[in-house]
This record gives sequence, structure tokens and C-alpha cells, in this order.
Amino acid sequence: MTPLHIVLAAWGQPEFEGVLQEAMAGLGHELPLQAGLVSGSYALEEPLDVMVLSTTETPECIEARVGIFYASLTPGCACAGDPTVESEQNEHIIVLVSIHKKTAEATVQLLEE
Repeated sequence: MTPLHIVLAAWGQPEFEGVLQEAMAGLGHELPLQAGLVSGSYALEEPLDVMVLSTTETPECIEARVGIFYASLTPGCACAGDPTVESEQNEHIIVLVSIHKKTAEATVQLLEE
């Protein structure tokens, strides 16, 4: 995953949550959106709404539980005469983001709700 140096630098600062939210919103294709689908068939990477649920610090990492709200698509077959249209569904996942303190390398793990 993309190193999150800017997020690591903001740790302990009042702007940390906003910096983490912005960074996560820009990682669409690197997030487990497809794996977290419940309603649709294809995850849409934009727009993403990100909510930081909690943060903790371990000796090696900064960890954050993050809620991600996004949409999925259930496409019709696009055949002649098919009345089915593409429809978007609301989706939500919770992930654990771990940012290594020395390298800023981040891992994202999909959590069971």
C-alpha cells in the first residue's frame, strides 16, 4: 500500500483525523471495497466518505479503525428490450489501518462488523 508519511507526521496533532480521512479517500483502488460488498456487484471507488472511529498507538504502529461509506453498482445486462437499469447501492465497511512508525507503510485489514 502507499506509504502514508503525511498521516504519520500528523499523529498527535489536532489535524490528524482530517489528514487520515483525506488520505484514505484517495486510496480507492487500494481499499478492500470489492471484498466488503453486501448489496451490489461492483464497488465504485468514488466518492468515498471516511469516518475515523478510533485510534490507538502500539510500539510499532499507529492503528485506526475507519468506517468507509461508498456505493456499488448492480448493472443490467444492456440487452435489447432489457428493462433492468444500472442501480447504485449504498455500502459500508470498517477497516483497521496500521501505519508503521518507522517506514509509514500502511496495511488495511477488512474487519467483520
